[in-house]
This record gives sequence, structure tokens and C-alpha cells, in this order.
Amino acid sequence: MGEVGVTVAGEPVPIKHARVRCVLAALLVDANRTVSADTLVERVWSERLPRQPRDAVYSYLSRLRVVLAGAQDVELARRSGGYVLRTDPAAVDLHRFRALVADSAGRPDQVRADLLAQALGLWSGEALTGVDSTWAAAVREALEGERLAVRLDDHDVRLRLGRHAELVAPLSTLAAARPLDERVAHQLIEALASSGRQAQALAHYETLRRHLADELGVDPSQELRELHRRLLSPAEAPSRDVPRQLPLAPAHFQGRVDELHALSAGHTVLITAIRGAGGIGKTWLALHWAHGHAGEFPDGQLYVNLRGFDPTTSPTAPAVVLRGFLTSLGTAPDSLPDDVDTLAAMYRSAVADRRMLVVLDNAADTAQVEPLLPGTASCRTLVTSRQPLTGLVATHGAVPMPLDVLTDDEASELLTARLGAREPEAMADIVRHCGGLPLALGIVAARAAVRRDLGLAEIAAELRSARLDALDTGDLSLRATISWSHRALSAPASVLFGLMGLAPAVDLSVAALDALAAADSSAAVAELEAAHLVVRTGPGHYRMHDLIHLYASEQPVSGGEAALTRLVDLYLHTAHIGERLLEPDRPPYDLPDPAPGVVPVPLADKQSALAWFDAEHAMILAVQRIAADHGWHRRVWALASTTTSYHWQQGHRAEPLQVLRLAVAAAKNAGEQAITARLLHTLGHMCARAGLNAEALAHLEESAATSAALGDPLSEGHAQLVLARVWGQQGDYRRAKQHAGAGLELYRVSGEPGVEALALNNLGWICANLGEYEEALAHCAAAVPIHRAAGRWAGVGETLDSIGYIHEQRGAPAEAAVAYRESADTFWEVGHHFEAAVTLERLGGVLAAVGDRTGARQAWKQALEVFRGRGLAEADALEQRLASL
Repeated sequence: MGEVGVTVAGEPVPIKHARVRCVLAALLVDANRTVSADTLVERVWSERLPRQPRDAVYSYLSRLRVVLAGAQDVELARRSGGYVLRTDPAAVDLHRFRALVADSAGRPDQVRADLLAQALGLWSGEALTGVDSTWAAAVREALEGERLAVRLDDHDVRLRLGRHAELVAPLSTLAAARPLDERVAHQLIEALASSGRQAQALAHYETLRRHLADELGVDPSQELRELHRRLLSPAEAPSRDVPRQLPLAPAHFQGRVDELHALSAGHTVLITAIRGAGGIGKTWLALHWAHGHAGEFPDGQLYVNLRGFDPTTSPTAPAVVLRGFLTSLGTAPDSLPDDVDTLAAMYRSAVADRRMLVVLDNAADTAQVEPLLPGTASCRTLVTSRQPLTGLVATHGAVPMPLDVLTDDEASELLTARLGAREPEAMADIVRHCGGLPLALGIVAARAAVRRDLGLAEIAAELRSARLDALDTGDLSLRATISWSHRALSAPASVLFGLMGLAPAVDLSVAALDALAAADSSAAVAELEAAHLVVRTGPGHYRMHDLIHLYASEQPVSGGEAALTRLVDLYLHTAHIGERLLEPDRPPYDLPDPAPGVVPVPLADKQSALAWFDAEHAMILAVQRIAADHGWHRRVWALASTTTSYHWQQGHRAEPLQVLRLAVAAAKNAGEQAITARLLHTLGHMCARAGLNAEALAHLEESAATSAALGDPLSEGHAQLVLARVWGQQGDYRRAKQHAGAGLELYRVSGEPGVEALALNNLGWICANLGEYEEALAHCAAAVPIHRAAGRWAGVGETLDSIGYIHEQRGAPAEAAVAYRESADTFWEVGHHFEAAVTLERLGGVLAAVGDRTGARQAWKQALEVFRGRGLAEADALEQRLASL
């Protein structure tokens, strides 16, 4: 905000070329974000492009690296899609300016004035001085607009602090530059009048009025005309009571930056409805903002606790509140009527010409609030409630402000402000167990402050073992706070609340809630959402905060085991439908009959099956754990079987191991040897894919031995084939070939049509690694038609991938590329996107090796999209290969 440049150790670094300065500005405006090369070209040159713009950018970037060489913690790096200048945002004046302004929102006036002064003090001249481009001019204009807005906010704050005289000179200069700006005029007139210069204030009003009439044909705003009237007739303003009813502001407020900014920016908002669960911090937010902005309401601040959810008493009647408000506004108590409508009319009249703030805390519903609303735009009203107050939004234009839990950083800052920076590991533990709930954090802080002998590690240990008991000080209790909302529920909603406490603490779909309730749950869940006991996390999905879930799990509920059986069976039978869609050729297996009333989610095709598995994955894992805990062995291994195809096709690593280990234990406990052998083979295969070779060998050898003892050559052949893969992964291809050969013979003995193609493909891959390319190609060539005849298209894709690998190893890149491309297309068509991505990565490597950078880039980008979408480590390595291409 001044000349664009770099300072190292207090000394400016020379930048000799103007375009280098422009490139620096273009990156600094988006510091720590990737800026594409095309964007850099546009920002530096706009329409006046050099003949080779990208080459010119690269040249200036090289020069900029020299300029930045001495700067610590600054990195100019190339990233996929462009360049990023990494640095501490506080080291860039623009970002520090914006951070200070954001930090000032909602602060008390004196603190806010100091922060705004720091922000404005960062300006040393016109923005982007020394940078000349169309883009720079547009940014310069926008930044000057930001600067003016902050200056005007700073003036408002200083006027409220009574610093009128010091503002007269800067406001006079600003008003001369902006003769039609009514906000500037209002500030100047107020500063002049409050400094004892009433004649000058009146003269400036008259000047403004003439300018507006001559140039725009309008009169000054109502607010300015009212200020003018008060200047002309100061004696007319009656002496009246100014209530200051706000309770003490919260001592250690943290977070809620967006909400505070919205409250401060909403100059035209008359009513804000702050809603959220008990203990979420609604009152803290309202009071913190109210105290910081009390100066904006010189005629007073009214406050009442409406006790909408107090278990010890009924909600406060509007008539009682109105009598209290009117008395504080100077009305004689004995003149007040009993009729609530008349009281409300008197109240609206009493506040009609006043600039007041009204805080209505802990409202039960819209009906309780409506009589307490002022009737004019001079008053601002904040309402807090556990209910959504939809009527207030729809009828009176209230702006809803839902509150969520604090972030981990905000929660840590709150605890640190209360307790100081100590025991960081215990502090992190406490933050995690409190789940961002401000009341829970406040209770912990209160306990630690009162019990100095109690270390944070001890409190964290209590939270781990007895979380709700640890969040009780006697005076403050999270359990009691939640209970107030729980007691207000209808019977069906209360039953569903208790059943959700038995279910896993993850997102629950409407279908899951219906299964728990054995009925349509829509009305009950809507009631729970309105009471902020659950939150909607997405279309048709709901979740409880962890601490509310703990409370719900303590509530007595009948029919719990039957409800959990229905929940498990809903997921088991829906997963079975999805698995059949993902892999129709997979051999069938038996499932336990669904519990009465269970209706699986209808899935129409492969895409809807994938979408369901993606959305419900965490819940599938959780219901399998429920089945294991209850000893429902058959359901445990059936859930593992129904998710294998999804896990394999989508490239999951850790989750299938967890699922299959539980399944193997369940099958062994039930004495089911054939099922144990099949599950051990699948678990061994998943371990091999995850690189856990030792565990894979143990499971596969046990599977092979069990299958041999049962006289099942097909299952034994499956185990032998994966044993071959594991030994191949460890580089022992001779041993791998022995197992693959054994598998091929077992498949042929089994009489199962088409399976020998699996062994032939495996043998081909192994022979390629032994350098036996002709034999390798012969095995794979024999496998492809067998797979095609059996309709095993995933097998076709795997074998074509092996053929590509063989050609690559024998130095035939053209043939390798053809096979890899066909393999990837085949995988993609049957929905095996992870396998397609692995093959595309190999294809990109072949193309890059022969100089086809465009083809390699295209293949790798497609693979990268799949890896990123699944959060796989392969994405990082592939990004590096792309960047170096």
C-alpha cells in the first residue's frame, strides 16, 4: 500500500525492472495461492502482449527469484497450474491490513480504534505505486475503496469515543474531495457540532443540501435532516431516561469472526435471530457485540432473559417484559395497563424516535418475541433462541444467524485466554473432547481456575473416561443444559432422540432414522433439528454433536436391540444390492433375512450404488462394529462380503482391512471354516495391495491350507494366485511362478469356467519380470478371450494392463501404449476407476519416455483426478511427475 517492493532486514532490495515489480505485485495480491501463467501474463501486460509472453514471464520470474534470495521464509515455487509466492501473510502489508480490519470487527470501541489505526498506518501512499498495467489500475481503485471504507469506520468509532476535535481537519479535507458523500458530511457535521463549532456545522449542512439539489435533484437523507433539526433546536430534545441494561460482557471471547462482521456490517438489518444449540454461545455473541457497539445506540440498551428453556420456570410472559421496559424508559408503573396489546403499543411509541439496541435472550418462540419488537428503523434487535424462529424471519424480515461449534483453533485460543499457555498436549485433548462447544470449554476453564491443584492432564483424563461428569461444576452443567431441550420434546421425538444415542455418532440418513424408529421419522427429526439437538449435514442426513450424543446414550429407551438390528440390516441389504450392481459376475452368497420392517434403499444402477457407498461408507463401518459387539457373526461377515467390490474398485486401503479382520474373527467364532478360508483369501489380497506382505502371506497360507483340508480346489487356487502376487511384490519371481502354476492347475481341477484366465494373467506378469517375454505374452494372450467369453471385463482390463507392462519391459513403447490405453478404457467402462488411474499413470510414463509430453500430461491429469478424489498418497507423487514434465 504504497510502492511495491521487498525489504530485507529493514533495507529495501533494488528492483531495476518495472515488469519484475509488476510480477511481484501480481503474486503478492494472491500470496500463498497459485496464480496461473496466463493470469500473470494478463496482469502484467493486459492487451499489450509481447511476442512470447510466457517466455517473458519465465524471465521475470527468474529475476524475481534473485530479488527474493535474501528474504527468509519466502518461497517462489512452481505448482501444477501456475506459481505461488509463499510467505507469512503478516509480511505483506495488504494482507496485514485486511487481517487487522477483520480482527477489529465486534471489538470494544477503544480496541477497535487502535486496530483500525494500525491498519490505516500501513498505507504509505497510493496502492501499487510503481506498477503500471490495466489490472494494476483496477486493483488500485478497489484498494482505495477498501481504504476509504475503513477510514469511515474509524471515524465512526472515534466519534463514539468523543474524539471529535481531532477529526475536524481530516474530515474537512475528505468532504472537500467528496462533496456529495452523505456519510462523510454526517461525520463532519457531528464532529464540528460536538467541538463547539455549531455555526460551521450548520453551514456545511447547507452547502451539502445545495450540492445535492443542484447536481442530483435530491434532499439530504432523513438521518442528516434529523441531525440538522437537533442542531437548530437543541432545547427541543426532551430529557429522558437512558437505560443501560446489558449484563456483563463475556470476559474471554474468541472466534465468531464471520458472525461479528455480519452483525457490524448489517446497518440496514433491524432484527437478527441468533440460533443454535444450548451451550453454543448465542448469548456470549450477542452480549460481546452489544457491548462493543453500545455507542451506536446513544438512547440506551434494553435486555431481558426470556427464559424460553429454563426448566425451573415458565417462559417470561411478554406483558411482564413490556412493563419492565416501559418503566426503565420513564413510564410511571401505576400508569401501565394489563392488556399486552396496549402495553406493546406504548412500548413502540416510547422507542419510536430513539436509537436503541434491544437484546431478547433465550426466546421460546416467535409468539413470545413479537410484542417486544420496536416499530421503527431507529432500533436494532438481537434475538437468541434454540428454535429457528421461522415466523420471525418470514413475517418480520429477521436475518437468521445459525451458530455452529468453534473450530479447534478458536477453542484453543479461548482456553489459552482463560488458562494461559500450558500443558499443550492436555489442552489439545480437552479441545477435542469438548467438540468446540463454548459452554463445555467454559466449564473446563472454570474447573481449572477454581481447582489450581487439578492439572489439565487430569481434566483431560476425566473427559476421556466420563465426559459429561467432567463437564459439571455444580453451578454449570452441560448435562442440565441439554436436558432443558430434551424435556421440551414430544414423545415421538424423545424416543427417536434416545434411539439415536444407541446408534453410531456419525451422519444418519433419513432411511437410517426410519429404520431406528420403525416408522416415518420426518416429523420427529424436524423437531429435533428445530431444538438444535441434531444438525442437518447434507441432503437427507443428520448428526448429533458428540456431547449431545453422549447425553442421548444415557437416556432409557425401550426396543433398543430391535432398533439396532433393523439399522444393521438396512445397511447390509442395501449394500448387497449395491455390490450386485458394481460386480454382477461375482458368485452369489447367502444373507440372513432382514428384520421385519426393513426396506432397503432402492439403487437403480452402478452410479447410484457408488454414490450410496460413498455417502454411507462411515456408517457401514460403524454398523459392522455394532454387529460385532452384539455377536451377530453372520451379519459381520456378510457386511464384509457386500463391501469388498466397492473397496477394491475405489482403491480403499485401511478400511477394508478393518472390515475383513472383524469378519475373519466372526467366522472363526462361529466355526465356519469355508467362510473363514474365503475371507482370509480376501483379507490377504487386501493386505498385499496395501504392501503388508508379511500379514498377507500368513492369511493366504492359512486360507490355502484350510481350503485344501476342505477339498475346495477353487478357493485354494484363489489363495495360491495371491501368494504368487505377494512373492512377486517382494522380488522372488521364481517362487511366485511356482504358486501361480499351482493356482492354474487347481483352477483347471475345479472345473469352474473361466477362472484359469486369472492364473494365466498372473503367470504372464511374473514371466515378464523374469525376462521371459514370449512366454509372458502367450499366457496373457490366452487369458483375454477366456475373460471376454465369461464377461469378466475387469479381468480383461487387468490382462491388457499386464500386456502393456510386458511390452514396456521388452522395449516396445508403441505396443505398450496401445495395450495400456485399451486397459484403462475397459476399467473405466466397468467402473473400476482406481485401476484405470493406475494404468493411466503407467501409460503416461511410456508416453513421457518417448517424448509425447501432451499425451503423458493428459493421461496423468486424468489419473490424478481419481487419486485426489480418494485422498490417496499416489496423488502427491504424480503431481511431482506432472510438475517436472
